[in-house]
Amino acid sequence: MNAPTAYHQLGRFIVAFQHLEGAVNDLLELLADASDGEVVRILANDLEYGKRLNTADVLFARFVDLHNNAEQSAKGEFHKLMVELRELGERRNDLVHSRYNPWLNVHGKEGLLRRNSKLRGSKGEREETEEELQPHAFDADLERLANTSARLEAFRLRVINWLYPE
Repeated sequence: MNAPTAYHQLGRFIVAFQHLEGAVNDLLELLADASDGEVVRILANDLEYGKRLNTADVLFARFVDLHNNAEQSAKGEFHKLMVELRELGERRNDLVHSRYNPWLNVHGKEGLLRRNSKLRGSKGEREETEEELQPHAFDADLERLANTSARLEAFRLRVINWLYPE
C-alpha cells in the first residue's frame, strides 16, 4: 500500500473530528438524562460547536453535583478536556477554512501549502498564515485527536457508571 498523502491525512483529521463532535453530542444526550434523546439532539445540533462544549461543561458539573457517587474532582478534569476540545475545534476550523495548493519540499516530496487569512479587527489588518504540510505533519494532530476522543469516552463511561452503579 502506498504511503498516505497530505490530502489523505487532511481528510482523516476532518472525518475523525466529525466522530469527536458526535461523541460530544452523545455525552450531551446522556447528561441530559431525558426520556426523549432526540429532543436533546435537536437542541444540540442547533448550537455551534463551542456552545455545545460550554453546555456539556455546565451539564457535567450539574450532573456531578446531583449524583452523590460522583467525584467532585471530575469537574475540573472535565473542564480541562472541554478546553482541549475547543482548541481542537480551532485547529479544525483553520484546516477547513484554508486554501490549499500542491507543494513540493526541497527533497521533492509532495505535500500541501496551506494558507489561511483572518481579519484582525482590533488591529485593522488582515493576517495571513502559511503552513507547509507533508503527510507526517498531521501525525501530532491525529494523535491528539485520538487521545482526546479516548478521554471523552472515558468520561462517558464514568457517567454511565454513576447513573447505573453496580
